[in-house]
Amino acid sequence: MKATAEKLQNRISLFESLAEETQGQWGVMSPQNVIEHLGGVFYATAKGFTGKMYLEPDVAAKAKARFFSSYYPFPKGVRMPGTQDEPVAAPHLKYTSLAEAKSKLNNAVLYYLDQLKENPSKTSTHGYFGDLTLEEWLPFHIKHVEHHAMQFGLLPRDEKIPLIEKLLYKVSTKIEADTPAAWGKMNAHQMVEHLGATFLVSMGKINRAYEGTEEDAKQKWEAFQKSDDPWNEVLAGINIGEPRTPRKETIEESKKMLQQAYQKYLRYTEENGSATHAHLAMGDLTVDQWRQVHVKHMQHHLRQFGIAF
Repeated sequence: MKATAEKLQNRISLFESLAEETQGQWGVMSPQNVIEHLGGVFYATAKGFTGKMYLEPDVAAKAKARFFSSYYPFPKGVRMPGTQDEPVAAPHLKYTSLAEAKSKLNNAVLYYLDQLKENPSKTSTHGYFGDLTLEEWLPFHIKHVEHHAMQFGLLPRDEKIPLIEKLLYKVSTKIEADTPAAWGKMNAHQMVEHLGATFLVSMGKINRAYEGTEEDAKQKWEAFQKSDDPWNEVLAGINIGEPRTPRKETIEESKKMLQQAYQKYLRYTEENGSATHAHLAMGDLTVDQWRQVHVKHMQHHLRQFGIAF
């Protein structure tokens, strides 16, 4: 938890450079609005705010599970619980200046972290997820802060990550052990483990050496980018061998292993943004190139099993 708390403080420090004239890339809030909004959420959670729940318990449980298994959980135009039917407008400012708001935010974060250390099981209500402990609020706060940092250009927003997560959600919820394949030798269970192995390849954890020329790799990459179905149109000649017997006994266990591989992949790419690793047919690919591969790779296999995306 110490490392996660340090990550939160690192993310908060990004806002030190936020200027009043900075324009958000979406939304109606000004820089001071956002700083005050973040501080209010930290104070509310630290004080044990008990609010209204807007979802039925079973729906809230599913929403919570999906939120905490994702990396970029906030859509650009997301509204706070209970405000969906209200006019879109920036809230009134509470403090006299952006500098004062930043100081209040820093105090709120320190107050939350103190409360977290003293009583991590203390709960506050989230309008969509129900009661969350202060320990559960920690990853929420990080994602919330990152969302607004992206809004004002303090962090890059890569739209491929949310797309990968939507595709993973399709795999998790739509693919069953008996889902038939329209082509290929892999069954559904093998395919799920194959997706997890591909994340490991993109981190260099499984070595798939490229044996072609630099020119061939460049040509294949260019064709890959242009194709909607490159595994049938560009990479059809790749021989990855016979499908392997699944390592896990059930497909549900393999789905969990896939999610674990994805979380490792996210941590790895965050810490190694300039890394390159070999693709069997397209040579060394950057982190961004591998993200493009993962998107089209999952689309290919969802198409294989008749799942719309």
